[in-house]
Amino acid sequence: MKIYSDDPNLPYETTKLKALYTKSEIDGVFATRGVKDVYWHWDPEHNDVFVQFKIVEEIDGLPLQVAAKVEAPAIWDHKTRSKAECVNWDISMRVMYWSIKSHLEAAYLLQSSKTAAFLPYIASKDDATVLKDVIIPRMNEVQQLSALPEPVTRKVVDADK
Repeated sequence: MKIYSDDPNLPYETTKLKALYTKSEIDGVFATRGVKDVYWHWDPEHNDVFVQFKIVEEIDGLPLQVAAKVEAPAIWDHKTRSKAECVNWDISMRVMYWSIKSHLEAAYLLQSSKTAAFLPYIASKDDATVLKDVIIPRMNEVQQLSALPEPVTRKVVDADK
């Protein structure tokens, strides 16, 4: 399903901010929230724009480093007599900006992890597969899995006491 720039449910349809400016704002959000190793794939002429970044954090005392890949949504402008149907990158990038910003802010404000916030966007080592593309087609199988038992913590008793 294509979403068009005149969709009444679409915010940012009147944005005056250009796509490249919004891209720099996204870089600023990453910097503010401590996200490093940011890589942009920027090919709007072929409707191919995404950002990859590393999430480095400690969860339950264990260091974790994962890569995430967020693709820019394609918000389309209708075909007119003088213009072919095309992606409106100014609006598409605003949607991407607010999505990334809200995920990072939620992780911070809810005292959760960035990994959990971006779980659907976690990429495989070859960056070809995003976790949501693996899990969603197999949701029936995932829902039938038993919950893992809580990890057993062993109390070390000092024999001299």
